[in-house]
Amino acid sequence: MSDFKAVLFDFDGTVADTGEGVFYCVRFSIEKHGLPQIGDEEIRSFIGPPLVTSFQHFYPQLSESEVESLVAGFREKYAEVGKLKYRIYDGMAELLKKLSEKGIKTAVASSKPQNFLEQIINASGLDVYFNAVIGASKKFADPDKAAIVNEAIERIGDVDKADILMVGDRKFDIIGAHKVGIPCAAVLFGYGDIKEFEEYKADYIVKDCDELADVILN
Repeated sequence: MSDFKAVLFDFDGTVADTGEGVFYCVRFSIEKHGLPQIGDEEIRSFIGPPLVTSFQHFYPQLSESEVESLVAGFREKYAEVGKLKYRIYDGMAELLKKLSEKGIKTAVASSKPQNFLEQIINASGLDVYFNAVIGASKKFADPDKAAIVNEAIERIGDVDKADILMVGDRKFDIIGAHKVGIPCAAVLFGYGDIKEFEEYKADYIVKDCDELADVILN
């Protein structure tokens, strides 16, 4: 019998590897704005936090409006081609199906813009497994992701926080989960690493979907 009655999933780096599309669109926007390119490791860090946060970090000399223009350039190209460049992680669809069959509620809690998030999930066919899909909007400006996690908790309905698990691949997922009072399982197949997970005190660290299933169901 499961210890958890609901599971919240981050999306990028947790449900799907969206790195190819993110890399492509970050480089496109940087080039479009005539800025010096950054390396692959730096771009990896874009997967997880809000785009504004990442662009501000690497280009602190830019004004707020210039950063907003960078974000707009990214989203322009992402809407055109970037959103199509993804793959669902091995075992994830099977895990979601199993959770659904066992009556465990699931939701997506992601910093990805709501419109892109819904388009990808619907196209992938995974929408049938989620009770709610919460992405970023102007309503959610909290970079630690707590507001999005809390909204997902409210949307899944009457489940005690003690029975809810957050699953993610970056420190932002751990911070957001802990801020609202739920545990977090960090996945090693995404864009974070064990050092980050230990530093931010992930409650569980798993290497694949089989280990994640063990955490949720046992």
